[in-house]
Amino acid sequence: MIDQEVIKKAPENPGVYVFKTEKGEILYVGKAKNLRKRLQSYLREDQPYKIRVLVAKANIVETIVTRSEKEALVLEANLIKKYRPRYNVLLRDDKAYPLLRITLHEKFPAIQVCRRKRKDKAVYFGPYPSAGAVRQTLKFLARIFPLRRCSTAEFQRRERPCLYYQIGRCLAPCVGLITEEEYRKLVEGAIAFLKGKAQDVLKSLRAEMEKAAEELNFEKAALLRDRIFAIERTLEAQVVNLPKEEDLDVFALARQGEKISGAVLFVRSGALLGKKTFNLSRANSEASALYASLLQQFYDEGKYIPQEILLPEAPEDKEILEDWLSELAEKKVTIKVPKRGAKKELLKIAQQNAREALAARLAGERPYEELAERLALTLKLKKIPLRVEGVDISNIQGSLSVGVVVSFFEGKEDKSRYRRYYIKGTEGPDDYAMIYETVGRHLKNCLEAASLPDLMLIDGGKGQLAAALAAAEELHVLDKVDFCALAKERHGEGEKIYLPQRKNPLKLAKQADVLRFLQRVRDEAHRFAVTSHRKRRQKQGLTSILDQIPGIGPKRKKTLLRHFESLENLAKAPVEEIAGLPGLNRKVAQTIREYLQKAYLEQSERSA
Repeated sequence: MIDQEVIKKAPENPGVYVFKTEKGEILYVGKAKNLRKRLQSYLREDQPYKIRVLVAKANIVETIVTRSEKEALVLEANLIKKYRPRYNVLLRDDKAYPLLRITLHEKFPAIQVCRRKRKDKAVYFGPYPSAGAVRQTLKFLARIFPLRRCSTAEFQRRERPCLYYQIGRCLAPCVGLITEEEYRKLVEGAIAFLKGKAQDVLKSLRAEMEKAAEELNFEKAALLRDRIFAIERTLEAQVVNLPKEEDLDVFALARQGEKISGAVLFVRSGALLGKKTFNLSRANSEASALYASLLQQFYDEGKYIPQEILLPEAPEDKEILEDWLSELAEKKVTIKVPKRGAKKELLKIAQQNAREALAARLAGERPYEELAERLALTLKLKKIPLRVEGVDISNIQGSLSVGVVVSFFEGKEDKSRYRRYYIKGTEGPDDYAMIYETVGRHLKNCLEAASLPDLMLIDGGKGQLAAALAAAEELHVLDKVDFCALAKERHGEGEKIYLPQRKNPLKLAKQADVLRFLQRVRDEAHRFAVTSHRKRRQKQGLTSILDQIPGIGPKRKKTLLRHFESLENLAKAPVEEIAGLPGLNRKVAQTIREYLQKAYLEQSERSA
């Protein structure tokens, strides 16, 4: 129980307060205009049951004074993101949405997909609701405005056009097959289209088509005609159009008890691009506080922020939120509650999607939220694990060893976070050293990306767990990440779960959902490890073959390895695909094909 004298002596300034247990576990982070008044409100007897439980569990309250309410809001958001306290509302959506990036600062700008907006001279569009949506947009743009997609390094070293040129999706500026002036027209057209100025683009293309026809350049006129038709079909397919070319995000929440789901619609340049649904956990606040917390967590650093955000009701501290968002976006951002018109209709669509997301969540037989709480209780974890990662090793007598990490977010595979690590610092079949290297390298990368997992599951026993803990201790993350190991008992007697600070392994009933989930993570890590090791062996086989082919030096070998990965992929590839790679030509591609055919023929004769 918090000492009331501490609360009475709290400062009367704006700032952040933190409730902790005696062991230092952070239970709740909040902000206040007046810290003393806010903390005194927790002592009232009419507080909801959960608030009374929080106050009863907390033994320590710490305050951090800030210069303004906006500073308190930013600090609160950062602390919630870092510690994910048990009693705070948490946005259960761990993804950055994809963006399209056009590198305007380059002589021949490229169009690329990225996840974060940088402070550079490029122009960004999005976010798009999914990777599929952004790929579809990119595929469409490649037909109308065939901009290059290669990296700057690849662009500079290319000596002949790539496959995209051969299929009409790039005009090969890398080898001078289009002038800078003509290429800039494509760039301007792509930007105008992505900004929603499709009618201006159509007008320009029609004028250019008529001019080409007058000059009897019928091939160019036909190409422009096809671009015009493609844009017109796309405009017809758009679901919602606003009278103004605005960028909006439209949020809505649906609630049943403490279960809350939500939806956000992405409107760019007046057209609805798509939607994304999400869940809120540990939500027991009023709607205005929920929307405030949602916006704080949704718009973390690097995410695209539109000029207008629509909500069904005004959030708590609306003006402070607008000020903070405007500072992040480097432009004026407003939060509005629409009452009529097209924006009100958009809000209704968002609310319908939120209700459907909640219905789907409630229909689930065993939501991950409940399983995660049982995981935390059973394994005595520091916090409820939203992100669980599994670690495994695959090798043959210590050769070509591969360490892998698979990732599950809210109980589902998140393959964008799967990682493989080729073992470098371990010789021979030393599983402990390999686990130590894999966990150390992975956690170091996670620290740099500020995205540590909540729980790491090691495939193995006490020794493997000790190696993982040693790697975590070296990086000073043992207080932030939980660990356990899962090992099969001999003679088919079941599974053992090894935990830090516990002498004997934990045994769970075979039907326990906690055990089934851990087995699922372990089995997926094992599958990925075996697959990764097989790929490395195939790559090694490809390396051996390439070393024997005349005319294949280190640079060409690296290009072929990176593109084909295995001997089987190279053997199936047409000569045109091989010849289209940087630094290769048809003569070399033909030599590779002839050598492979000869090698396979000799192998067949030996087998016979």
